[in-house]
Amino acid sequence: MQQFEGKYLLALNAHPKIGSQTLKKILAAFDDPESVWNLPAQKLRQRLEEKFVSLILESRAKYNPDTELDKLKKLDLGYMTMYDESYPSQLLELPDCPAVLYIKGNDEVLKTTGLGVVGSRKYTLYGREIAYRLAKECAENGLTIISGLALGIDAFAHQAALDAGGITIGVLGCGLDRIYPTSNFSLGREIVEKGGAIISEFALGTPPMRQNFPARNRIIAGLSSGVLVVEAALESGALITAYQALEYNRDVFAVPGNIGNENAAGTNKLIREGAKLVSKVEDILEEFNIEKRQSEMKAREILPETGDEETIIQVLKGGKKPVDEIVAESGLNIIALNATLTMMEMKGKISNSGGGLYELSN
Repeated sequence: MQQFEGKYLLALNAHPKIGSQTLKKILAAFDDPESVWNLPAQKLRQRLEEKFVSLILESRAKYNPDTELDKLKKLDLGYMTMYDESYPSQLLELPDCPAVLYIKGNDEVLKTTGLGVVGSRKYTLYGREIAYRLAKECAENGLTIISGLALGIDAFAHQAALDAGGITIGVLGCGLDRIYPTSNFSLGREIVEKGGAIISEFALGTPPMRQNFPARNRIIAGLSSGVLVVEAALESGALITAYQALEYNRDVFAVPGNIGNENAAGTNKLIREGAKLVSKVEDILEEFNIEKRQSEMKAREILPETGDEETIIQVLKGGKKPVDEIVAESGLNIIALNATLTMMEMKGKISNSGGGLYELSN
């Protein structure tokens, strides 16, 4: 399917009653989404049930493909569809993968090795400290931290990754033209500014409705290579995310908790059922074979592939430097710089030595 046809998917996906699975059922009956948009109703009825035809006709009447594309451009948002080569292979493995992903920030980070970190909004001090420490140490070791940008454990995991100079991805249960909860607006902006991304399968204007969050959670589970549950009650979104991860054949990690704490009941249950007990970061890193991956990255020759990479390499030849010094000496804007640093770190050309300090790899 060709890239230019994506605008028709955007217009269909803008209909609040056409979710990813409905959209895929519609597309399965046609060669391309442009046909869905332009064929007469009679032709549509030859291939689809009336309920689908009605939704398509409603979309045609209410939405315009070019207008939907312009809305994204005005907000500096990108998108990709499940038919694009750039679509994350991890998500494509899911039988219920999103048909469309809306993206704010660096879409290249969707290809990195990610750890989902989830837990309770009603966290304990213990949960907060553990989530922050483990997420920070994982980010320092090259894992991308993926969470839901919610209050509580999610927010601490995102912030820990940022404080480590690492990369984090926020997955929303609403349209990208808003941040929910609004109290995490600044956190969301920092995620993007520091080379990460915020993503959603929901069209612009979609409010944060309760039924959206299980769908959001499956993206966290699917995009991650493993999911860490820090605190979770027996009936919680975090526990649902863990079970979705198991369905998708992902690793599940759980932090044990006090048996008297209801927020530990879910994590303790996961451990009884076979999730890997986590008491230190090495319990996670060994499952990702981090040492081997890092040694292989360090063995690669440090050769620039772009002008921005060449500039950064020259700056770092003077020794390790924080991001603000790299900005000052390179002349690159912060968003371009963070995106390039991310790619260079993924390629093993530079490393983050902690505290936001970058240096050339040995």
